[in-house]
Amino acid sequence: MTDNRGYLKKYHFDERQFEELKNNFISGKFSEKDNVIAGRVETPADNYFCNTETLGNELQKKYRETGGRAIRQGGLGVVIVNGGMATRFGGIVKGAVEVFDGKTFLQLKIEQVKAVNKRYSVNIPVYIMNSFSTEQATVELFKKNNFFGMSENNIHFFNQYIFKRLNPDGSEFMTGSFSGNMQDQFSAPGHGDFIFAFKGEGFPDRFIGAGGKYIWYSNVDNLGATIDEVILGYHIESGAEMLAEVARKEPGDKGGAPAMVNGKLQIVEGFMFPPEFDQDNINVFNTATCIFSAEALLKNVILPWYAVKKDVGGKKIIQFERLTGDLSKFLNTKFIVVDRGKRFIPIKTPHDLEQQRDSLRKKFSGTPLTSF
Repeated sequence: MTDNRGYLKKYHFDERQFEELKNNFISGKFSEKDNVIAGRVETPADNYFCNTETLGNELQKKYRETGGRAIRQGGLGVVIVNGGMATRFGGIVKGAVEVFDGKTFLQLKIEQVKAVNKRYSVNIPVYIMNSFSTEQATVELFKKNNFFGMSENNIHFFNQYIFKRLNPDGSEFMTGSFSGNMQDQFSAPGHGDFIFAFKGEGFPDRFIGAGGKYIWYSNVDNLGATIDEVILGYHIESGAEMLAEVARKEPGDKGGAPAMVNGKLQIVEGFMFPPEFDQDNINVFNTATCIFSAEALLKNVILPWYAVKKDVGGKKIIQFERLTGDLSKFLNTKFIVVDRGKRFIPIKTPHDLEQQRDSLRKKFSGTPLTSF
């Protein structure tokens, strides 16, 4: 990487925003302390959530018919978040990690969509959000494998933005004196730039213009986040702009969860909770799988920024991030409790993969469309 300016321009580096955040960080106006919610945080009651495990037969049937009808009418699109590197798998693109029988995460995600296409005789558009770290390898993977049997015209790539990192003193990280990987100098500023990058490519307008109404959003390494007619049907019938899947916590689980903030139910990341708030009182967590009504993605929202500490090559750094979950602050958001064992199967380490490989093969080697 010899031309940093060209590289930054390609991935839409917002220099004005970065300089503002950096200067505020250096002056002490913006720090990790500002990540913590200052308002009233409360545990939500269970009746704030729809629970797939307790839906009666009539509601299941109603939602399944509604969701199936929307798919059949060409109303669904899929976003796969593929911006991460699998550092624990040798530093390759996470979506290119083999899961079983030579099949990668990305191939299995595409096969899930193909199964729905076949079932409903449709062509669901797939939007793959890459980052500066994953774009080249991902595009090459698709070309090498003939887009895994999908039409090239039906798979759309777009990129997260790019930001510089800082040293803890506020100076820019690795500015020429460090001999490591130059890509370490940069980061994708959190998955919260999804809505901005997606709009920036004009995808929502074109999707809506072609009859699209709903976007299913999930991470590439969660193979449990399949298209489910009942969940889609609930989203539609509820009138929500955003539907977030949550699952029951197990002992030791940490991370984002739905919480009442000043009377509004929204997704709150673990580092945002006040230290005096007992997060264990919330018995569900955010799986990072959502459905969005496409029209809602055209809204102008201003997501908050967070200063986050990271470790890069043994060095402590600061990077600025935005989070997709914060869209729940601005959109009419509903929450649905799903079966953790079926719909939340993230693979973060080689050990996770070894433990899950046989069950994943059994679950997805046939027709990879599931209903809860």
